[in-house]
Amino acid sequence: MRQYLAGCAVLILLISSHLNASERSTSKVFEQIKNDPVLLRQFLYRFPKGGDIHSHIDGAVYAENMIKWAATDGRCVNLDSMQLSLAPCDPENQRPAVSSVVNDGDTIGRIVDAFSTRNYQLANRSGADQFFSTFSKFYIATIGREGHMLDEVTRRAASQNTHYLELMQSWNMGDARASAQQLDQQPRLIGEAAIKTSAQIDDIEAKRRDLQRCGQTGEEQACQVQVRYLAQILRTFPRDQVRAQTKLAVHLMQTDPRVVGLNFVAPEHHPISLRDYSWQMKMIAEETVKLAEDKRNISLHAGELALGLVPPEELGFHIRQAIEVAGAKRIGHAVDIAHDPNAKQLLKKMANDEVAVEINLTSNDVILGVSGDQHPFRLFRQFGVPLTLSTDDEGVSRIDLTHEYQRAVESYDLNYKDIKQLARNALEYSFIEGESLFVSSKIGQIRPECGRHSNNNPTLECLGFLNANAKAAIQWDMELKMLNFEQH
Repeated sequence: MRQYLAGCAVLILLISSHLNASERSTSKVFEQIKNDPVLLRQFLYRFPKGGDIHSHIDGAVYAENMIKWAATDGRCVNLDSMQLSLAPCDPENQRPAVSSVVNDGDTIGRIVDAFSTRNYQLANRSGADQFFSTFSKFYIATIGREGHMLDEVTRRAASQNTHYLELMQSWNMGDARASAQQLDQQPRLIGEAAIKTSAQIDDIEAKRRDLQRCGQTGEEQACQVQVRYLAQILRTFPRDQVRAQTKLAVHLMQTDPRVVGLNFVAPEHHPISLRDYSWQMKMIAEETVKLAEDKRNISLHAGELALGLVPPEELGFHIRQAIEVAGAKRIGHAVDIAHDPNAKQLLKKMANDEVAVEINLTSNDVILGVSGDQHPFRLFRQFGVPLTLSTDDEGVSRIDLTHEYQRAVESYDLNYKDIKQLARNALEYSFIEGESLFVSSKIGQIRPECGRHSNNNPTLECLGFLNANAKAAIQWDMELKMLNFEQH
């Protein structure tokens, strides 16, 4: 409360001005250093980036931690496929304990390569094949380590001045799939799965708090990173199982405030994904109709496709159906937008309806071979479609959010105002509960509740608004961080 009152007086005048002195000075420094990769990295590392709203928690963990956990937990590794498995191990048949190879640099290097896209160019396979093959290889290491995974990703976010994560996860979706055929007779099974999932989230978050000493003496900076979850539905299963997962996601959105939305994941070019795509969009609309509009938070992987990966007939309609049929408020990737027969109309609709696109530059390059001028980044900006920068799977891709900001700056000659808008968008288009701080995020115009007072007399109305709206509160905190960054 004191932070809001203390910061309110300074913040109002500076946010409401289009370009204050500190921002002008910072912008000038940015132009001087942005062509130097080392200085640019340093600048962007410290720059407040708001949030990452397109991140899969399993893919966000780096291979080195997976290996460490696997060794500690008695897992085994197949030295031919590099896939982990549960004990008992069988070293005589090339399936030793991970603990027995942790000091073998060559073997560990091969495991890291298998768990990520590092050095994938040296293998005789595509980036898409390498990327999507990693998850089955390291999955066993994540079992029982979900709290450690949350610890890792929040620590990395905090170190980069990023203070909100919207993490995609599929916890207990296996239970939903297993119950698919019984749901008509036993609908209670989804409620039971939701209770189990919420209890698991309780345990995961408790472990994170313990590891970071949150609320204790010596509390770590990472404790300040706020987290919400998107229930991710694996779309490469039979239809009844996909529907069951969707029912669980919707139930969680109704009963657990930490689960703020849903997403469909897994390769969009998978045969089942292609065959069932239109059915899945209609099914999403059917299953989410029970949600209130402000809770109908749908973000979909759509248009993560390129010519050559699939036939031309499979391009150009996924984004449109995700928005117009399923009701998506955000689109992940959206790379094949140019293949829509009426792309201009769709782009205008996305801009007018503020359907944000989650941009994942490194992921799009590795999986689709799309980068630079071939990427629709500039096209979206030209039409005013709101954009955010995100990591997708930073561990698998061996990147971080700072890297994605740097790649965007270097690829598209962004200026300081551009990256500031991208950072604000990450929170503006998040699914965090409550109303926005801004009337117009594009020009930084704050709402009347926090604008109708003098700079030396902040009103209780503003404080009350922030306390009642988590989104506005976290945006307020980011603006304070931004001011501090620009003044130092």
